[in-house]
Amino acid sequence: MKKGMIKLNDGTEIFYKELGAGENLFLLHGNGGDSSYFEYNIGALSRRFHLYLIDFRDHGRSDNARDKLTFDLMASDLKEIFDKLSIKKANVLGFSDGANLALLFTIRYPALVEKLILNAPNIRFSGTRLLSRIISLGENIFWNILPFFKRNKRVAALLLKDLRLNKTDLGDIKSEVLIIVGSFDLIRLDHVKNISESIDRSRLVIVKKAGHKLARSHPYLFNKLVVEFMEGNNEQISK
Repeated sequence: MKKGMIKLNDGTEIFYKELGAGENLFLLHGNGGDSSYFEYNIGALSRRFHLYLIDFRDHGRSDNARDKLTFDLMASDLKEIFDKLSIKKANVLGFSDGANLALLFTIRYPALVEKLILNAPNIRFSGTRLLSRIISLGENIFWNILPFFKRNKRVAALLLKDLRLNKTDLGDIKSEVLIIVGSFDLIRLDHVKNISESIDRSRLVIVKKAGHKLARSHPYLFNKLVVEFMEGNNEQISK
């Protein structure tokens, strides 16, 4: 495994690691997490793919030289990482906010993305279930109940931001797309279905009795779905 820091043009240092051999595959974690989220997946996936994992700015071991955090900025960060690592094209897998970032990145830089795997994407905050929305209404409670978010309000605020994407943007995606969601996910199923239906080459898998953190709660199944999709066995994808 190779790991280290990538210094971006604005001075921000991004932690990254790479391992395995084969097609390039980026793994993008969710809000408030870091690259260790995929600890139950990298063993199996690195036997087939060349994995790249990063900690987003303001997450994990990465810092932030700016006083803001937006999906647009994070998409630019990912493009800069591609450039600095001399990556011409890669497959991209994202979880939750990482899936949102993967969507935006694919739309902004379509030539860089081969296949796209989205686990629990949501382009509107209204796409989350009611409980999540209720929590957001009590702002003071929100900041103080969750110690991590109290320390870093930029990260917490990212949860509430909608992606400025519409059905036309999603319809412009030419990559093959696999969308995975748990039937008990924090993201509303109708919202995920709308995303899937807006993308021409999209396949949706709903995993029964699974929640939001599918890659950790059901790693064997998650890895299997990823491998089958990446290797072109779309008709055999099981759930």
